[in-house]
Amino acid sequence: MSTPRIAVVLAARNPHRGRLGEVLAGLARQTLPAAQWEFCLVDNGSSPALQAAEFSTLAGARVVVEPRPGLLWARLRGLASTSATYVVFIDDDTIPGAEFLTEAVAFMDTHPRAGTAGGRITGRFETSLPDWLEDAQWCLALRDSGDQPLEWSLGAGPFPFWTPIGAGLLTRRAALEPGYVGHVAAHWQAIQENSWVGQGVGGVEDKDLVLHCLRAGWSTGYAPRMQLTHLIPTSRLDRSYIERLVPNLERIWMRTLHAHSLDLFRPIHPATLWLRQARAWIGMRAWHSPAARIKWLSACGRFRGLADNFSRHTRYPEPSRQ
Repeated sequence: MSTPRIAVVLAARNPHRGRLGEVLAGLARQTLPAAQWEFCLVDNGSSPALQAAEFSTLAGARVVVEPRPGLLWARLRGLASTSATYVVFIDDDTIPGAEFLTEAVAFMDTHPRAGTAGGRITGRFETSLPDWLEDAQWCLALRDSGDQPLEWSLGAGPFPFWTPIGAGLLTRRAALEPGYVGHVAAHWQAIQENSWVGQGVGGVEDKDLVLHCLRAGWSTGYAPRMQLTHLIPTSRLDRSYIERLVPNLERIWMRTLHAHSLDLFRPIHPATLWLRQARAWIGMRAWHSPAARIKWLSACGRFRGLADNFSRHTRYPEPSRQ
């Protein structure tokens, strides 16, 4: 039997069965012939444990267990449990369009230097999107960078705003093995310290993966025809949740960039933190509206990350270039 073209790795920890069922139904509708792709579900500590029989709608579906909590470990387990040339990581609440895998393979085939890529992610909300969240949809893993495919590598201009995220993260196995796997083996404690806050409250381990591949000489891409629908429950639109999530994400993004020697801003002295936050409060009129407050909280998270970087000495070594 020939090696599949692409593997789908889905990590789940106590998933919502209704949303997961819609994701599996989306996978069952894929136009890419079944012989060309494989599916691996990583049970990341569910209680009760997930059983392969629950996923019988997908021929050849496998369930593997990764007891260490966190997407960092779950993705590595899925990578080690599959064999395809390309690997795409999807979440248990993101429904792939029928052409998702076909377009993923086509993008990688036509962009041979792409180590990573992401697609277009739209939201399906249980309730209407609040007006105050319109400009902060990035924190809900929604992405739309237009209709044209994009590709970028280090040295090709300013750092783009569209670099891929974990939902629908498409990767090339050659970019991950052995390079990224070795990076995690050597630096997993630093990665968790720099790039993870906690389950459900902030993590950019996916960005760490993308940055490592970029530094190793691979490009990253945007494939607009690789489409996903993110199922967003009402709880994800709660202001207290968003106001906790946004600064966390900004803070660890600054720390992750710093660890990869890709700082977008210089570190700042911690003693200046309160003054910068106060100036931002006034300049952004944070009291004026919920949207203004979220922008201010985003800036505060960025300031805190830059203040962290002032005394943080973690710098990952230059990876071997591919």
